[in-house]
Amino acid sequence: MKNLFIQRFLVSTVIIILGIIQIILDTSQRFNFGYIIVFLGGIILLYSTISYITSGKNKSLEKELSKEYDERDALIDGKVARFSLQILMCEIFILMFITNFVAIPTKTALFVILVSLIISEIGSRKYYNIFL
Repeated sequence: MKNLFIQRFLVSTVIIILGIIQIILDTSQRFNFGYIIVFLGGIILLYSTISYITSGKNKSLEKELSKEYDERDALIDGKVARFSLQILMCEIFILMFITNFVAIPTKTALFVILVSLIISEIGSRKYYNIFL
């Protein structure tokens, strides 16, 4: 659980820093989304701190759950990673083919890949948990 807290802390810190950089560098007169990014990073930091403090009280339960990690879980993780990699390769080939004919912004292409990988990871994890 401590490793998860460190990851959440680092992610929230990076989000807050990126928001502050956006606030500083944005010179336009329109609404600055840097404030929303800083607010989001603060919420993630607050959530991770609270969850770490409350999880410290459940150490015995955490030890029992860590014992249940076995070969089946490692097998599921491997199959999910392989499936996600296959989806990623197919999407990259499709995007490479499409960009020969249509100009696709980089942010849009990366967003589509990210969302599809998240959906495929969730779906494949549920599939392998049911059938293995």
